[in-house]
Formats: sequence, C-alpha cells, structure tokens
Amino acid sequence: MPQKLPWSPWHRVVKLREDVRTGELSLADFAADLHDVMMQRGVRPIYEDPARFFALTYPTFALRELARDVLLRLAGRNTKAVRQLELTYGGGKTHTLVALRHLAHDPASLPSLPAVEQFRSDAGAALPPARVVALAFDKLDVEKGMEVRGPRGELRWLKHPWSVLAFQIAGADGIRGLHAEGRDEERETAPAEPLLVDLLARPQAEGLATLVLIDEVLMFARGKVAVDEAWRGRLIDFFQYLCQAVTKVDRCALVASLLASDLDKSDDTGKAISAQIGEIFNRQKEEGVQPVQKEDVAEVLRRRFFTPASIADADAFLPHVTTAVRNLAAVDDAVRKDRRTAEERFARGYPFHPDLTDLFYVRWTQLDRFQRTRGILRTFAIALRDAEPWDTAPLVGPNVFLPAPGREGIAEAARELTGIATRELTESRGHDWAAILDGELAKARAIQDEQAGLRGREVEQAVCTVFLSSQPIGQKAQTRDLIGLVGATRPDRIALEQGLRRWTELSWFLDENEFGSDPAPDGGPTPLPRAWRLGNRPNLKQMHDDACANRVTAEAVELKLLAEVRATKSLTQGTRAFGARVHIRSGPATSRTTASSTSPSCRPLPSPTPAGRAARRGASSTRRPARTALASDATRSCWWPRRPTGSTWP
Repeated sequence: MPQKLPWSPWHRVVKLREDVRTGELSLADFAADLHDVMMQRGVRPIYEDPARFFALTYPTFALRELARDVLLRLAGRNTKAVRQLELTYGGGKTHTLVALRHLAHDPASLPSLPAVEQFRSDAGAALPPARVVALAFDKLDVEKGMEVRGPRGELRWLKHPWSVLAFQIAGADGIRGLHAEGRDEERETAPAEPLLVDLLARPQAEGLATLVLIDEVLMFARGKVAVDEAWRGRLIDFFQYLCQAVTKVDRCALVASLLASDLDKSDDTGKAISAQIGEIFNRQKEEGVQPVQKEDVAEVLRRRFFTPASIADADAFLPHVTTAVRNLAAVDDAVRKDRRTAEERFARGYPFHPDLTDLFYVRWTQLDRFQRTRGILRTFAIALRDAEPWDTAPLVGPNVFLPAPGREGIAEAARELTGIATRELTESRGHDWAAILDGELAKARAIQDEQAGLRGREVEQAVCTVFLSSQPIGQKAQTRDLIGLVGATRPDRIALEQGLRRWTELSWFLDENEFGSDPAPDGGPTPLPRAWRLGNRPNLKQMHDDACANRVTAEAVELKLLAEVRATKSLTQGTRAFGARVHIRSGPATSRTTASSTSPSCRPLPSPTPAGRAARRGASSTRRPARTALASDATRSCWWPRRPTGSTWP
C-alpha cells in the first residue's frame, strides 16, 4: 500500500485541460498563424475564434501596454504609429499580432472574458473599429504569391506585397489605385509614399481606422532576393514608403515582426537584409516591445495547461505553497531564513517551481532552436501529460522530466530537450546528449536504491537539473540552486548529500574541474562540489571504467611486441651484409628470464671464443655475429646481432 504523502501532488490541486491530458492538443497548436486568422476558414479555431483565443491568452503587462498604444493610435489619440516586436522566434510575436487583430477587427462583438476586459480597461475608452490587414510573409510564395481576402469577403491570388496590402484595404479598387494606368493589374515596383497615403486613408470613408500587421518579413525577403537580387532594393523602398505613409495618416498604425521562424533564413545574406529593413523601422518606430517577460511565464503556462476553474482562486494555492516551502526549508538554509519571501515567490508561480521556469527562460532561450514561449509551452505540454499519472511532488519541477517509476531510459520531454542540445552548433555538435542523460540517470537510480531517504527520486531530479543548467555549453548549477530545485519532496538532508556525493564518484560526464580540492573538515565527508556541470566529453572516471572493462590481455601485448620487433629494421642496421637477421625462437626460459616477467627484457649472450673470432676473420662467408636475446616471457625470445667487445666489425 503506498505511503500517504504529507502534501498534495500538484495535479490534484490544479487540473490539466482535457486536450492536454489526453494528448489531443497538437504541439503545432502552440504556433499561431496570422494568415489563418485573417482568412477565417476554421482551420485553427483556437486562434481564429476570439472567444477561444482570449480564454487561453494571458494579457501580460507589456502586451496590454502595446495594445493600449495601438488602440489609442487607431482612435486618433496618440502619435505612436509604427511599432516593432523585438523578440526571438517563438517569443509570442504572432500571438501578439493575432490579439491586436481580434481587438481591432470587430470590438463590439468581442466576448465578455477577463482578458478582454483587461484590454478594455487599459485602453481607457471604447475600442475603435478598424480595417485590419496583414502581410503574413511566411505565406507569400516567391513565385505564385498568396491568396488573400478583400473587405467584402472576395478572394484573390496576388504576387507582390503592396498588392496584397491594397486588395485587403480596398479590393480591386486598391489594386487600380496603385497602377500607373488605373488598371486592375499588379505593378512590378514599390508604390511611392503618396500612393500609399491615399490607400491607407481609404477606410476612413467608412468610419474605420487602419491597422497593418506584418509578420515573418525575412521568410519572404531572403527567398525573393535569392531569386532576383533586384528585389532587395524593391523591398527596402516598399518598407521605407510604407513607414512614412503610416505616420502621415491619422488613425493608422503598423505593428511588425521582421524575423524569420526558419533559422536557415538568417544566414549572412538574411542578416544583411534584416539589418537594412530594420534600420528603416528604427527611424520611424517607437520603443521595441517584448510581449512576454520572465515574470509572465508561469501565468502563460497556467492558462494554457490547466482548467479555468482550477486556477481561478489563487488563494486556494497558499496552503500548498506553504507546505512546499516548508519542505525546501528543511534542506535549504536560505529558504529557512526567509520563508516569507520564498512563499510569495512560489505563490506567484504555483504549481511551477519558479527556479525551473527561470532556467528555461534565461538559459534555454539562448539556444537558437529553443523558441522562447513556444519552446516552453511545447516542452511542458509533453512533460505534464506524461507525469500526471504518477508524479507525487508538490510542485512542477525537474521531476516531470523523469520517466515513470520502474521505467528505464529518458522521458519524451527530456528526449526533446536533449535533441535540441545535440543539434546546437556548439561544443556539443554531433554528440548524443540523450545517451549521456540516459547513462547518468541509470547511475542515479542505483544510488537511490542504496538510500532509503531518497523516496522522491531526488538524485534523478538532480541529474535532470544539472543537464538543464549546463545549457548552453559552459553553464553550470551552483550547489545551493541544485538542492533548491530537488528539495520540494523533503528528502533526508544527509541522505541527499550522500547521494549527490556518490554521484560525483560514479558519474562519467560530470565536469571534475568543478569538484574542487577542499579537504574534509575534521575527517568528515568530502564537501559537495561548488558547482555542477555535465559535459559532453567523458571524465577520468569514465576513462578508468572503460580501461578496466576493456583491459588488454597479456597475450595481446606479446603478439603486438613480437610484431613490432619483426618490423623494426634498426635491430640489424649495419649488419645485414653479414647475414644478421631477427629470429623469433621458442624454447625454455634461461636462467636470466624470470617467469613473472610481463614485458620484454634484453640479455647479452657470451661473446664468441678467440677460435671462433679467428675463424670468422679467415672466412667472411661464414661470419656470424654474436647474439643478444630479447625475452618476452618464459617460452619466447628474439635475437639480433651485437658487436662483441674488441671486434673489428665495420
């Protein structure tokens, strides 16, 4: 019968959404698509439907501030016309653009939800209606273009970005307004500022403002320039004229993201293009915006993964937070000394351990292939789904990245992270982090079997924590941080330190440079390392274990030595003309060879007698040099000539 826990596991306090728990929520659902929202085809209802979208959206402070500025601009109440989203791929930029689209498209029909009311309250006035147009450059094919929807719902395929813009604003009239001869045909060059001013002002005749949303510019720009270098200048001209026009049209705003989600587009050419276009926006835009900050991550995760009812009352979390902090205080002196501050911090992040979310946001976002909020969402979606049936920890910590009890290997979420680390173009290039983590977890399980006080799998948690803390390459975890992340299950402190110390003795990939050389106080146990880092190269322990497991036999050594002797011509150098050869002979050991010898030894044989020397001087054809024996063991010896004392050999 399982032992009753003195705390409630996190998944009994907050309930996973059904689509997360069953795995029905596709990982692709975490990637917003602006073009799908604009086309309204029902392909991505979680983003296309404002009610479903805002039910999952956390209005961060930065997002609310941006929305307020844009909505006030659309109402004609400020001059902040051009805004740029300055964040990496996966940092919530497309999600932000979708939020602005819903807020401005038809504000009168927005659902009555807490998130919507927060946006309304921050705007300080009725939300102004606008004609919202989007340039989703990741959907604009360099050859065929893209299909777009006009203001009356009409559909049309267009090739050039200014045509896509014009058709969404005014339909075919917009296309004619840009053409030199007023025809309903696309023009090949970027329209100048006056034409764009007239185009952007057209919705005002219907009582509407104009909101232009731009996403994934580099996706199209890099490919188009590769096909035709002339398009570099055309795109620069277009964005130059567009930014100038937006600032001159009252009640018109532009919000843009220039980066590409495809990292391959950010080569030297892509970076040069991005820098040129970025310079244009920098001349016109207000301060850049990062919609999701580190302190927002926990709330973003809560809203995406847990049912609204289970997270509605934050005060209900307090008893569980208090218990978790009390557990930590038993092993972490810093928490014990200031439990009040710790409880406030853990309450803001519950059920997530704040050190874990900080670790992902601060360190893993430095990895090119780990997207900021989307990477965290993807990773935790898998981890929470798999851990919910068995996890007994009071917090979501490194425990959720472990496989189910009794199972070997690594969990799916951990495997995804090891894949990201392995693909990084760093010191770890080409090395299999999954194999490293698998081996270290196996050692941790063996250690836990020896320690009765580690029922929460704390050494396994420590292995995962050190792996997470070791990215990007060169990073490390301090001992205090390590204990703080694994201590929520209240392990026996002595057992935990013994388990960690034992890991340093067994690990093949812990960086031994971090272990230090401090002597044990008063003959006590060796102090724990000051810092912990998993490297991708084996340490001395691994080399020693490998050598013991694959020890070279004495027979193999002998065969190698004999082969080397045969191949060494210097043994008979200068004497081959006298018939000297290297011979391998079998026979009983001589008195000068000991049976315990395991390596070759040299021994001189008696020099030839005077009669023998005279005979050799008189008959060169029968000369035979003296010999020296190389005995490798009791049954074999090698012979080669040696110049006798006083001889007259050349």
